[in-house]
This record gives sequence, structure tokens and C-alpha cells, in this order.
Amino acid sequence: MRGRDSTIVVDSGLPPDEALRRGITDAKDVAAALSEIGVDADAVRMVVLTHLHWDHASNAVRFPKATFVAQRAELEWLTSPLLGEKTIGRFYSDINTFTKMADAGRFRLLDGDETIVPGIEALKVGGHTPGSQMVVVDGHNGQSVIAGDAIPMNRSYVERIPTGIHINLLQAIGALERIDMIRPATLFTGHDPEAALSLL
Repeated sequence: MRGRDSTIVVDSGLPPDEALRRGITDAKDVAAALSEIGVDADAVRMVVLTHLHWDHASNAVRFPKATFVAQRAELEWLTSPLLGEKTIGRFYSDINTFTKMADAGRFRLLDGDETIVPGIEALKVGGHTPGSQMVVVDGHNGQSVIAGDAIPMNRSYVERIPTGIHINLLQAIGALERIDMIRPATLFTGHDPEAALSLL
């Protein structure tokens, strides 16, 4: 999201080297992708993290001057012994890095829904992870929602299919219901290769 005075990035993406180790061969480094649209990752001062899974947040080191906005419940979840379970822990790779960043004061931790800056709001929905959040952006043509993996695919919303990777199924369903309440003009889901979903 680019304003007159600053750029706010939502999710730092996945490190290409780790992606390759995990069998993903077409990953692009976030700094290179931003450079293509005239944004210098070194100059970005704020990154909103929808959640801390490796594919959405593990390239945080590419933003050396940024403050990272996340839900407190998400950061606290990193200390849970449940992350020792392979079915859960395999989605995380930078726990120590995030802990060090938090200790260095580089996280702005939220406790629920909160305005990040005027016109941009974080909505805590949980479900996918304990601190999953969606981002609502006011625009010229109405509001847009960046759902992260709270709603991973367009058809997840259209066909009312809650995310299949979840900590709390009821909250995952609730994320779909939040979109109904907001009625945004556009929905950007977490993994859909298709264009954003127009809801007007």
C-alpha cells in the first residue's frame, strides 16, 4: 500500500532459498519484486504480518528498518510446546529471529482489532493461527481486505470453505463471516493465483 508519504507492506513473503528446499521453484524475493514497482525494501518502515508462518513472514530480514505489526497472540504462540509437533511446527522456520526482533523492539503488537494508520485497520480473526489477522484498506473505490491465510483462496470465500489448515475451526468460519459484514469492494486471499476477488 503506497500513500503520499510512505509505503506499508503486508507480509514479507518467503525466502527463495527456503522455498527451493521445500520444493517451490518459482518463488521471487520480496525485495526484488518491490524493486520492480519502484519500492526500496530498505526504506520500508512498516510491514504488517497477517501471521508468522514461514511463507508469509520468514523474509522479514529483507526489511532492515521496518517495524512489524502483528497480533500479540501470534508472537506468544511461538513459545507454545505444540510447535514441537510436526503437523504444526513445519509451518514455522524463524522463531529465533522473531524473538530477537521482538526483544529489540521491532514489533508493534496488537490485542485485537486496531487502526494501524488512518485508513488501514487490522482485524484479529484467528482460526488459521491464534493471531491471524486481516487488513482492511480504505481506497478510492471502496474498501479492500487482504485476508492472508485466514481465507487462502477465492473459492474459500465464494463456496464457504474455511481454511483447511487451522487451529480453531469456528474462528476460521468466523473469518468468512467478517467479510460478509464488511462487504468490501475487493478481497485479496492468501494463496490464490487468480486475480483478487471483486465483491461489488
